[in-house]
Amino acid sequence: MKKMLKTWVGIGLTSVMLVGGASVATAAETGDSALRMTVENLNGTLGWASDAQQITVDVAGSKAMLKLGSLEATIKGQAVKLDKAPYLANGVTQVSAATVTQLKEALKNTDKLLFTYSSVGDCRIDNTVTDASEQDLKWLVNSKVLTRMMDEMQAQKSSMLFYNGDMIMGYTPNSDVNILNREYAFWRGIVATAFEHGMYVFPVPGNHELQDNYLDANGKTVKVATKANEDTWRDNMGDIIVDQKRFAQILGDNIAGWDPNNYPQIGMDHITTQQQQLDYSFDYRGSHFVVINTDPTGNDSHAPTEWLDKDLKAAKARGMKHSFIFGHKLAYTYYFDSSAKLSGLDVDKDAASAFWRVVQDNKATYLSGHEHIFNVSRPNNGSAYQVVVGSGGSPFEAKKATSNPIDRDYAYVTVKVYESGKVHFDAYGFDAFYGPTQNFMSWDLDQGF
Repeated sequence: MKKMLKTWVGIGLTSVMLVGGASVATAAETGDSALRMTVENLNGTLGWASDAQQITVDVAGSKAMLKLGSLEATIKGQAVKLDKAPYLANGVTQVSAATVTQLKEALKNTDKLLFTYSSVGDCRIDNTVTDASEQDLKWLVNSKVLTRMMDEMQAQKSSMLFYNGDMIMGYTPNSDVNILNREYAFWRGIVATAFEHGMYVFPVPGNHELQDNYLDANGKTVKVATKANEDTWRDNMGDIIVDQKRFAQILGDNIAGWDPNNYPQIGMDHITTQQQQLDYSFDYRGSHFVVINTDPTGNDSHAPTEWLDKDLKAAKARGMKHSFIFGHKLAYTYYFDSSAKLSGLDVDKDAASAFWRVVQDNKATYLSGHEHIFNVSRPNNGSAYQVVVGSGGSPFEAKKATSNPIDRDYAYVTVKVYESGKVHFDAYGFDAFYGPTQNFMSWDLDQGF
């Protein structure tokens, strides 16, 4: 399935199509409904082809093709005539009650939606940001982006949020626990509401949480993870890694495959310190979830490849259909323009290649942050996806506009997993001026990108 770039704007049950030449009403006519509402209720997805002005409705592989301003349509390969042409009202695609009934009857979804989750990272800021509130300059978190994204994720019925690191500024010169505790407390206060609104938040350690940042005797910048920072992470995040009782209360099922003692041991993967609650994994409704630390003390910018391979193989042996891995540093740097610098695990090319072989061989998907940008790729011309969502509010990696208009958008992904094994990704984002949210990219894992 090829990438679907969209000009939809909207969130939840509505979407806006910015379509040249299409008729636009000022308000929906009585009895008509937003198309997205119908499709969401069917657990389906929408696609848009701007050249043909065509809307594709996909419900578990059964498709309908509608066209703005036209009575002609195709449902499950059969040509049909609608009683009323789809149209835009205040930017929202509207269809008649009869069309809603046609779609519901023809596309009844027998593929049960098992769960929905979201992922993003990097909301930390520094005190040089010019458009931040006084509050955020004090606490060094882009709370405006973070809270908006969480609100949108909850509207999409995400029951889990994997936050891919750099939620705090950190980077103290001497593992200053007082500063770190203060910053953690503010971030935890913001995300506490997510738990109470039905979304469990899983934290992923990033370099800003685990590394010190200082100048050495020669004036050279040093960024290195410390045991003290790892201990402070556990002290501030350990209660949610993982609270089994709270997980069951929020998601309605018990967590599975959870072993608090399953993490890389000292001596494995060049590990020198205790990694409990820095790397962890569990199962949920036939899928496996793994969080990895990409900056362990003594081996910064490296993944626990040997441990990960064993963990993924064990999950497969338990019958898990999918494996989703969440780490802070991306495996392969996204070069958005000539100013981009090497920033992923590929600072050690051999280690990055070994890590990616594990991802690829185990048919896993890797979601990360670190680069403050959104990007989806399939490294090394393989089938496994790298999904970079380090676009959660930190200063944009691209300091000026690039050839890709979404390189300077705040963005996240929401993922739907179905009983059949289908996995559907939607990427949502909004620009630096906090304009309307766009659903600008969609893809299914099993059909390609």
